[in-house]
Amino acid sequence: MKKTLLLLLAVTFAIGIQADGKKKADMRFDKTTIDLGQITNDSPIKECYFTFTNTGNADLYIHQIITSCSCTGRKYPTHAIKPGATDTIFVTYNAENKSPRRFRTSITIHSNAVNEMTKLYLKGEIMPKEVKENEAIEIEE
Repeated sequence: MKKTLLLLLAVTFAIGIQADGKKKADMRFDKTTIDLGQITNDSPIKECYFTFTNTGNADLYIHQIITSCSCTGRKYPTHAIKPGATDTIFVTYNAENKSPRRFRTSITIHSNAVNEMTKLYLKGEIMPKEVKENEAIEIEE
């Protein structure tokens, strides 16, 4: 019984040492949410970026980025990000023809990092279109 227990402990310890020795990328962001503030009809497109660093000990590769709505565009590095290197994900939010409301949209990053899936967020408020005093409003019946 003691031999079996000692053998089991030795195997567990050996597996733990091997796991610690593996190289892994790790993606750390400066911020995970950007507040775009109030978006008006005269300036409906907002651009921003998320900066990240590969804090791991292996090259980082971003495989895919999926946005939760078609109003959000993205541009991201397709090359290897070396350990210790910093890079950027550019994001565009288009509120054109959107109804007034508060919003929160997500950007899901799939990579080879320790956390294979990372979520980022954009939030803000789409303001109602301003009606000018001289502007006539047609009412359909």
